[in-house]
Amino acid sequence: MRIMILDCGVGNLASICASLKKVGAEPRIVSSIVLEEGFDGLVIPGVGSYSAAFKKVDEERRRIMSIVEEGRPVLGICLGLQLMFNGSQEGKQGEEGLGFFRGFVKKIPVKRLPHIGWNSIEIAGKSVILKGLENNSYMYFAHSYAPLDYAEDDAAAYARYGGIRFPVVFEKENVIGVQFHPEKSWQPGLRILRNFLSLCGGGTIV
Repeated sequence: MRIMILDCGVGNLASICASLKKVGAEPRIVSSIVLEEGFDGLVIPGVGSYSAAFKKVDEERRRIMSIVEEGRPVLGICLGLQLMFNGSQEGKQGEEGLGFFRGFVKKIPVKRLPHIGWNSIEIAGKSVILKGLENNSYMYFAHSYAPLDYAEDDAAAYARYGGIRFPVVFEKENVIGVQFHPEKSWQPGLRILRNFLSLCGGGTIV
């Protein structure tokens, strides 16, 4: 599968690219997707400032919307997931997200931030991107903000940190977002990327 990785200027692109290759993809890092053709799926990564990543995503907004409308799968990772909501407390006024998922990203209300390192996820129900994963699988996190205002119907898994339970996986048809880093999460993370590739190929996840 040919997968585009959008360079938002704030992502760990080398790790994502290497992990996609491990699961059989042909990844390509691009600074713009406007003129790109002949690909099967898109990854929107991100580590760092919402405003910095927003600038690039906003430039590509129309093309990203078209990709989703065409039915091609899009995966948002960490900050990439947060950009799929209506907006973020971390962003500046007027920086409206892509709006694929209803809700708003807020700072996690705990004393110790960032939430960084390994944490287990609670699978909330039937999920395409999490198929084949055991409940309470461990994933690698690195963030201080999360979608705390959200539609429960879109949430597929949760995590707990500092006494707070918050959603970490979202799915809506061909749009998927994860708050953790599958490219840093060993075999469970690779399973998620394999599931994403299966979606990109239009096949059945087994």
